[in-house]
Amino acid sequence: MKTYYMFGDSLMRGVMPDEAWNYHSSDAIGFEAMQAQYNMKFLNFAMPTFTSERVKMWLTQIMSNHPVPDVAFLECGGNDCDYNWKSICEGRCDYEHRHRVAPQDFKKNYENMIHLLQEKGVAVTAVIAPPIAIEVYLSYLLKSGVDKDIMSEYVNSVQQMQDEYAGYGDIMRDTAKENGCEILSLRESFLALGDMKAYYSKDGMHPNEAGYALIRGDFEKYFASAAGII
Repeated sequence: MKTYYMFGDSLMRGVMPDEAWNYHSSDAIGFEAMQAQYNMKFLNFAMPTFTSERVKMWLTQIMSNHPVPDVAFLECGGNDCDYNWKSICEGRCDYEHRHRVAPQDFKKNYENMIHLLQEKGVAVTAVIAPPIAIEVYLSYLLKSGVDKDIMSEYVNSVQQMQDEYAGYGDIMRDTAKENGCEILSLRESFLALGDMKAYYSKDGMHPNEAGYALIRGDFEKYFASAAGII
């Protein structure tokens, strides 16, 4: 029986907000059923809100005191690419440093995690997150108190933010290829929809049940292939 470790952020935990804006983890991706179906053991170490810097620290800690798995899923980037809105609104962050983790630092963190796992003999699969519903997310930020004039200084267009989030995914993809990792991209299933808004929670960042169902389909194809079923 193969053992899989999962590292990442809220996406891998199936996080969604409820009507009162409380966020809850769930098994919306269906990992519990999949490990039984494909005779595999999953340990999910993903942590909501974590950037790559915190994932790296957490991963280092886990790998120092847990058995070595066969495979590790490595998903992050959404929190890294997100803007540091608190600092921006307080006037403590210029445009150049708007991301919570700069692209060059994100690449370094991601590559360091891959190397740490590979040095222990772990096969790494890079999990590239789906895009976010930018228009919904920006509307959520305005409702949350981000000043519209301040936002306009940092966000030139929806396309700008779409390109930036895609750019972090490209960093993951390129780094994974450079280091001989498998790649499981969740982007394409969402991009094929055209209008993605119906597949996201009201914050525009976290998928809803329908969105997680798309992600579940991508993971099921991956595990079916790994089990030799397809």
